[in-house]
Amino acid sequence: MPDTYLPHHDPDVETLVRPRYLAGPGDREAVDAVFEPLRGWRVVALGPYLTEVVATSPCHRVRVGYLPDREQSWQVTAALDPFAVPTWRGGFSRATPPEIVGAFLGALSDSLQYDAVSDTTGTFVSLEGTLADANEAHSEAGWPTVCADGRWLTTSDDGEVEYEVGPLVDPAVEMASDVQSGFTWRVASGDPDVGWTAGFSSCTPLHLIAAVNGAVADGSPLVRTSDDLPQRVVARALAELAKADRREAEARAALPTAAELLADGNGLETPVAVSPLYLAGPGPVERAVAALTSEAGWRSATFHSGRLWESDCRTVRVAHLPERTRDAWQITALAGPLGVPTWKANFSYKTPAEVLGEVTRLVAETVTGDARPADSEYVSPFELDRHGWTSRTASVWTTFSAPDPKVVLQYNSAEFGRYEELEGQAPPSWTLTAGIDDRFCAWSADFTSSTPSYMVTAAALAAVDPAPVLRTRRSLPETHLPYLQVVAASTGRSSAARSGTAPASGGPSPDPAGPQLPTVADRGRLR
Repeated sequence: MPDTYLPHHDPDVETLVRPRYLAGPGDREAVDAVFEPLRGWRVVALGPYLTEVVATSPCHRVRVGYLPDREQSWQVTAALDPFAVPTWRGGFSRATPPEIVGAFLGALSDSLQYDAVSDTTGTFVSLEGTLADANEAHSEAGWPTVCADGRWLTTSDDGEVEYEVGPLVDPAVEMASDVQSGFTWRVASGDPDVGWTAGFSSCTPLHLIAAVNGAVADGSPLVRTSDDLPQRVVARALAELAKADRREAEARAALPTAAELLADGNGLETPVAVSPLYLAGPGPVERAVAALTSEAGWRSATFHSGRLWESDCRTVRVAHLPERTRDAWQITALAGPLGVPTWKANFSYKTPAEVLGEVTRLVAETVTGDARPADSEYVSPFELDRHGWTSRTASVWTTFSAPDPKVVLQYNSAEFGRYEELEGQAPPSWTLTAGIDDRFCAWSADFTSSTPSYMVTAAALAAVDPAPVLRTRRSLPETHLPYLQVVAASTGRSSAARSGTAPASGGPSPDPAGPQLPTVADRGRLR
């Protein structure tokens, strides 16, 4: 957007800046707030004007410095003991929004506090976890990632952010250099007023990298004075605000119907018919696993962390871990009862039970059949245009958009080792996301490259099925409510609603093995 004068806008008025990675460094108060998470640390002001600040952890193993006259104004070093050379280090440049720096330091402070309580030295120097976990915020935001020569490069939708992960190198060699090559962020590099960089060595704990990624991808705005921002950032912020106002106005029209139904005195457990399906919330667990019954040869077991269903041949497992977020549901196929995994699918905790139910139905047919369902023809995701989907390809990414553009399927054609995918060291080949708009992801599903393609297609088509589904009022996600069409379950409009429970008298009987789906002619493959 060109730098032009913005009429009717007071430059001294505070502006909500979104995306937050373009909010700039803010004022001195914002900088001072960054040190608030460092409770119990020794903080001293240095320099002729006392503008340089150095904070030392109580254990003297970590130091954080703010040196405003240097390009890398924020610097962090961490060592195993006060007298050892740093184990990892890094920092942020001068124009980095302090809120992003604060997210990193907050996670670091919590790690040190945890180590002090548990009498360990492992959390703030640990390499536990996977790169997929560290990059989860970017995946949730739908930012594409490419991998080449051992490097990952993630780019934001607007092209302003480049996040690069380099290969693991010898720590002694890396720490002897002034350049951190492990994790690098480059933001608005062509704009000196808001552009910034950050870099950390490759041994930096992944949960701290995840804190930075989460802060960068956070969709909530930051408050800045317009006079401190470039005109293009102010213009973009005002455009985002206008867009948000339009969305709110559109949602307000749908809200009264839902509000009236949820506010009457019939109780929160009363079922209602809800659409669209992809915003209806998770629904009943029984619906998601209706096909995995003991009669079909599946056995289930309950653990403290969740529940597991396993096929009679011991080659497929379905796990429900309600305390997890991105992988609350996990489907794993094995090469044999004692074999290694061949493919895996993960679903986040708000994935509708109808989407999961269609996939588990196909999984059950695959196990009981001859490695494929009874149908002889399958729709490839690349044939989704037969159902009104559109696609576009950029680099190794192909994006399939449903007729309702809030449901998107992404395919990554980059080649990875199968075990890299399964262990989270490479991005998933297929990612299905659904949300309220292009910034908010309601739920997501990831599939590795060896996942049968018809299962990916089944999940995508089930997500956009127009038939309403039955939910209790209590179960409706509050944040989705303005965007839902909700009617009483007894109305004619809801007579086709899908449910895992018995229908009202006179209504059609739902398929106990999966959601009511369009005909074969409509869906191409599914029965």
